[in-house]
Amino acid sequence: MTASQNPLGLAAPGYMFGIRTQPRFLTVTDAFLHHASTRPDAIAARALPSKSEASLDITYGDLAKRSARLAQRLRQFGVVPGSRVPLVVKRGIDMLVGIMSILTCGAQYVPLDGGVVPDSTLRFVTEQAGGRSCTVLTLRSTRHRVDACGAAHVVCIDEVDDAQEDLYTQNSPSENLAQPDGGCYVIYTSGTTGTPKGVDVTHRNACNLICNAPGSLGITYGTRVSQVLNISFDMAAWEILGCLCNGGTLILRGSDWRQTLQQTDVLISTPSILARYNPEDFPSIKTVATAGEPSSQRLADTWAASGTYYNCCGPTETTIVNTMHHHEAGQPLTIGKPTPNNNVYILDESMQPVAPGEAGLMWAGGWGVSRGYVNLDKETARRYKLDLFTNDGSMMYNTGDIGRWTANGSIDILGRQDDQVKVKGFRIELDGVTASVNSCPAVDRAAVLLIDQELHAFVTPAHCDVDQVKQHVQGSQPYYAVPGHFHPLDALPLTANGKIDKRALKEIATTTTSQVFEMPEKPNHVVVHSRHISSISTASTEIGRLSDISSSSSFTFSDEKANIDLEAALPGKLLGRRRRGLRHRILIVYRRLFSVMALVNIAAAISILLTGIEREWLGTLTAMNLVIAVLIRQEFVINALYTITCSVPKSWPLSIRKRCARVFHLGGVHSGAGVSAALWLLANNLGDAVCMSTGTGSCSGAWGKQSMAAQVVSWILTALFTVMLVMAYPTMRKKNHDLFERAHRFVGWTMLGLFWVQVVLTANDTRPDGVTLGAACVRSPPMWLLVVATLSIASSWFWLRKVPVEAEVLSDHAVRLHFDYTVPVNGSFTRLSRKPLMEWHSFATIPAPEPENGRAPGYSLVVSNAGDWTKSCIQDAPTHLWVRGVPTCGVMRIATLFNRIVVIATGSGIGPLLGHIQDPSCPTQLIWSTPRPEKTFGAPLLNTIRSKIPGAVIHDTKELGRPDLVRMGYNMFKGFGAEAVIIIANEKITKKVVYGLETRGVPAYGAIWDS
Repeated sequence: MTASQNPLGLAAPGYMFGIRTQPRFLTVTDAFLHHASTRPDAIAARALPSKSEASLDITYGDLAKRSARLAQRLRQFGVVPGSRVPLVVKRGIDMLVGIMSILTCGAQYVPLDGGVVPDSTLRFVTEQAGGRSCTVLTLRSTRHRVDACGAAHVVCIDEVDDAQEDLYTQNSPSENLAQPDGGCYVIYTSGTTGTPKGVDVTHRNACNLICNAPGSLGITYGTRVSQVLNISFDMAAWEILGCLCNGGTLILRGSDWRQTLQQTDVLISTPSILARYNPEDFPSIKTVATAGEPSSQRLADTWAASGTYYNCCGPTETTIVNTMHHHEAGQPLTIGKPTPNNNVYILDESMQPVAPGEAGLMWAGGWGVSRGYVNLDKETARRYKLDLFTNDGSMMYNTGDIGRWTANGSIDILGRQDDQVKVKGFRIELDGVTASVNSCPAVDRAAVLLIDQELHAFVTPAHCDVDQVKQHVQGSQPYYAVPGHFHPLDALPLTANGKIDKRALKEIATTTTSQVFEMPEKPNHVVVHSRHISSISTASTEIGRLSDISSSSSFTFSDEKANIDLEAALPGKLLGRRRRGLRHRILIVYRRLFSVMALVNIAAAISILLTGIEREWLGTLTAMNLVIAVLIRQEFVINALYTITCSVPKSWPLSIRKRCARVFHLGGVHSGAGVSAALWLLANNLGDAVCMSTGTGSCSGAWGKQSMAAQVVSWILTALFTVMLVMAYPTMRKKNHDLFERAHRFVGWTMLGLFWVQVVLTANDTRPDGVTLGAACVRSPPMWLLVVATLSIASSWFWLRKVPVEAEVLSDHAVRLHFDYTVPVNGSFTRLSRKPLMEWHSFATIPAPEPENGRAPGYSLVVSNAGDWTKSCIQDAPTHLWVRGVPTCGVMRIATLFNRIVVIATGSGIGPLLGHIQDPSCPTQLIWSTPRPEKTFGAPLLNTIRSKIPGAVIHDTKELGRPDLVRMGYNMFKGFGAEAVIIIANEKITKKVVYGLETRGVPAYGAIWDS
């Protein structure tokens, strides 16, 4: 670099200026097509499955051909160089086809995640791209998101007819129209301001990073690069374009993050994502680059010790990153030096460079500086200035970061100059969030601050409805931009200049103590913090008013996870491996109850053997066990047992209450009694067989004689018992659940009838001379026991009725059904059917004791797509359904035993929790792991959860992968100060979480099918 190019004469290139070098390619398409022509058979991308499908590969040659065909289609619709094409898609190979086809046309792609992009952002982007004259690329699965945007042409990538497109290609050969200074992509910043800002990035901008070292990250032929980030995130462009421009293989993440990382050589992510994984578990990962938010020394050292680790920095406006630091374990962590052809200036208030060690405002110059904001000339002029340190007419950008040079020419970041911050890796402008809060009718004035990486909203007046404010913000902001803390105040403190005193607000939020209480005017028992405001000294004349404010309370709605590290390491298990297995796997409560029934019957058998065997006792014991097995599954008996055990006062010792909570394992009594009844019947039959085979008089006396008819019926019952027990065996039941249900119902009814026949035949065989059959039956204990069993089985059918139902479709995956024929107790379930004799399905109820939204009191339930019956309810919403019995208590009924709980759900397991969430019996925290929660279950349901439990952890598995629920549950339990954890999930996850928590001393409860 010459002095004329650097008039300040500062040291270069290692100080303010990155080295000067020419990228291998100046357009993304030139780089991609080079690899497509030289190595057409190389694998360009591999799409990993989201469910059980096989992975899908595409070569560079095939990707180029498909992109060329689609480019011809786009040109038919008027896409030309300079056009902007919104790309509304989900992660997959079709997404790559869309990107390359747009770029080949010389146009600019605007990536939008079709699963999560807000409708308002989608409409705004479409309007900026040309409105009714623009073309939008999408997929069949996301087309419904763009149909209402008014675009002139909507093209589904996966609907393009290959044969027709071959004709386009033959008649009009594809040509690469991309130019270095032409647009490559537009990334819209978080969208939390009134007007989202689209950052206009050129091919030269992008190639300067991805086609130069170190930004190319050593990617070459055969290098596997993961694509795990949201496609609307600018770092996703680094993953995608960085791979395809260097000949690597892009590994497109499915639903399983770990599966992706196990096939990865190069990983680009945020530090928050990286912190969830251990490099020892992924030995294939050789290179890692993080950006988007500050990294930590510990994280950097961990990954640097096992490979190459880059800590990077740069706003979207400087094309992903403009500084990179190759970190060595144990060395100080910085954001590094300017990347090739990029400049970083740290300036004082006079726009003069500061000396090393002095803090200043960071400006970025060089090839990475983007063209500005789309259609926002004033904002562009405010943030982009003519570069003061070069004579080439290029621009420099005000990053808003405060930094300083280190002695070796690296940069330390010290903070932000303005209100533009990052939360969870996303760009947020606090002024925009403040504007959203201010737009709520209940708010006079508001301010939003980032304090300890949490958003705090301060609102006036003090009596405003905070529930209403939060719901209002949730309607206009993405989840990461919704404040977790709300502080209603009489007035906001002001500086002498009349501006809001943010320093005073921070002291209000951070220098106070907390206590938990319930707002008396809120019937929904929302837990809040009461913070007493200590005296604050300030130059502001308005701060004196804080003495008045301190007499009232500043309420922070319960975001009690704020100081809880859910990713903290788990402690070791409390017992040795064998003792753990014995206590928590073998001797579970269900098996202990089963064993109690077995021991009682063994004691009865010993007693009979010692006192003399009589047939009457065998029949009576068979009937007694049968009655117990039936009664323990009868709705009124279940409800009575739950009511008794769950009425234990919360003031009693936890050791008593946590044992009462095991009441839902009553299925062990049912199974134990059923097996015992079968064995007593078999013993009776074997006794007869022995008598018949001996041919002696041993069948007389106390044993008595049994007619051939009675023996035949008895053996038929034994055979049917065997069928029932085989079908109920866990392995068989899981594989043939529908068959098990039918066998349990119809074989059970058949056995009930045969038991009546056997009782009558046995009474006839054993009645004394002169005693009528009727009198003998009346005197028979088994007959009266059978009467009880019959009434118990029939009782639920006494309440069989067809009731009206109002269906509220939440999505194509879930529907909420509303009933008004009864109001159940919280924590209960009900049975539904379209064909009462053939099928019944159980669902947890959500009580609605008061009229709501024009509906009468009653209850609702959530039905999610888990089979043919549930799918039919979603696609063909019912107007009437059959119900039988009464709503019956389930596992969530035990919540009333505890003073403080954590509830965990996966997928549709949120349904059984909603009743408690809407009307909690105690302070509650929630961890919910599910794919695409808002799309699947609807915004109203999520808003309900967030309004009741603002600190709820809702983990989107599609975006974040599968969580470690044991670790999260344990840390939430400890941090929240809970007494118990309740989980609603499938059998595998429930057993894993309950075992993982109980072996660490946490009372954990989760029902499975045999509970």
